[in-house]
Amino acid sequence: MNPDRSESWRPAIFASGCVLSIVYLASWFFEPTRPLWLALDERVFWALNDSLAWGTWWQVLWAAANNRAVDIVAGLAMIGLFAHYVLRRARERTDFFVAVGVMLTGLILVGNRISAALPVERRSATLVHPDALRLTELVPWIPTKDTAGDCFPGDHAMVLFICAGVITYYLPRAYAVAAWVLAVVFMAPRLVGGAHWLTDDLVGAAAVAGFVVSCALATPIHGVVTRRLEGWIGRCRARWAGRRRTRS
Repeated sequence: MNPDRSESWRPAIFASGCVLSIVYLASWFFEPTRPLWLALDERVFWALNDSLAWGTWWQVLWAAANNRAVDIVAGLAMIGLFAHYVLRRARERTDFFVAVGVMLTGLILVGNRISAALPVERRSATLVHPDALRLTELVPWIPTKDTAGDCFPGDHAMVLFICAGVITYYLPRAYAVAAWVLAVVFMAPRLVGGAHWLTDDLVGAAAVAGFVVSCALATPIHGVVTRRLEGWIGRCRARWAGRRRTRS
């Protein structure tokens, strides 16, 4: 575990994380790498889309996985990793990890704002290729998402990557591995369904998440935020406990 709440800078990590994220994102916008990314998108999309012809069971699986309810499951899974660690190894630091959760929510909101500000509008693969197999047509009885009018970067994947990055920083290695496995698993349905191209997630979401996490965890931001939130949460809990004792 690395619950370091110091308010010191880590300039090397901050600079490398931010610069690499920006350069990585720029590689999607500019020559000579942009054609390579777009070619990879096409190859991966058609390989995944062709797999939807494998059979009804396969179609139902991915249609169910693309249901909006699964997004809630993904969030609960990430929260579950924090809860499992706190309940088993760090009950005395519950306030601190609640503060980390609040900070994580803020990072996700910042990531969403950055994503919305990027100067690109991109239609999902299923809208670009009307002859592609569509889960909404193959499995019409399951509400599913297989299109997006503006799919870059992948917001769903960006949230998962930020969660995995924060878990990697604060929790032991086993939890970090589990978080990245969950991120890939819950990211996959949007790719198979065609709501996102591969680089929406692999480049766009990863770059935004990398930038946000670098700015937060390699600067005093995380220390200041978690320290103040932990203190506020502790005071609120103490007041609530005092009121309960008074009533009893």
